[in-house]
Amino acid sequence: MQKIIKAIKEAKSIIILTHLDPDGDAIGSMIAVYLALKGMGKKAEMFCRDAVPEMYEFLPGSGKVKKSVNKDKYDLAIALDCGDDKRVSNKIDLRAIAGTVINIDHHPDNTKFGDINMVEKLSSVAEIIYKLFVKMKIKITKDIAQCLYVGIMTDTGNFRYDYTTPETLDIAATLARAGAKISRIAMAVYETKTMSSVRILGAAMYRLESSESGKVAWTVLPKQLMDSLGAKSEDLTGLVDQLRAIKGVEVAILFREEDDGIKVNFRSKFTVNVSEIAQQLGGGGHIRASGAILQGNLDNVKEKVLNEVFKVIK
Repeated sequence: MQKIIKAIKEAKSIIILTHLDPDGDAIGSMIAVYLALKGMGKKAEMFCRDAVPEMYEFLPGSGKVKKSVNKDKYDLAIALDCGDDKRVSNKIDLRAIAGTVINIDHHPDNTKFGDINMVEKLSSVAEIIYKLFVKMKIKITKDIAQCLYVGIMTDTGNFRYDYTTPETLDIAATLARAGAKISRIAMAVYETKTMSSVRILGAAMYRLESSESGKVAWTVLPKQLMDSLGAKSEDLTGLVDQLRAIKGVEVAILFREEDDGIKVNFRSKFTVNVSEIAQQLGGGGHIRASGAILQGNLDNVKEKVLNEVFKVIK
């Protein structure tokens, strides 16, 4: 942490980056860091290859996230919530755009790709960022509190997952006291649905399949179906969690066909480490929530993935 603080203080130009297909922790943490750096008088920019999901557009500063990187080299690059540098974009070489690379993450399979790495097994990157801000004596403004609260809330499944600790709840309470509007945030993230997200949920549930034991449940969403319903990646947020919620299901899987490959999202309930399964397939993530991108025919990918899951279940 001291190395990160020193690097930030010495840098004049900083780019903050997060992973493709961003979630609440990625967006919330990135904007929180951006607001803090601007408050310090730094020249700061934000980058994400994919657009900010509509549900997070209410966050202050969300409109300043760029989808391209300037040709000028930055003093410092801060990558957030990325297990490896390819999660930022396979078209960006972090060391080509910045003198120093900082990697802040909470995934246990992080590759430590930065010049400075802070990888902590905490609930979220937002929780790590909060602790960094406390150490730097950065004032937690209302806007920063909103962003960090979103990051913690979404990556803990609204404070339901195993790694929600008493300290996590204490930090959330502190953010609420600093101005984070709990009910408004929850309404924006969990209770504001687009018509396309409801339609794709119905289609996914109609196509639901399960193993004979009932311990594995999955659904497959071809690109043609997604396009016909006008559904985007962000419309699938929380869908695989609903599959996991089915009684008796230990592993839930969502297959979705996109331009860059077949994206596979895993969730498990009690005993299966889906991170290990994802790693075998070239992906990664957490013990109970992981993912991978595979190339090939949708049916072949499904068969390959299910075979790996069935091995573990047996």
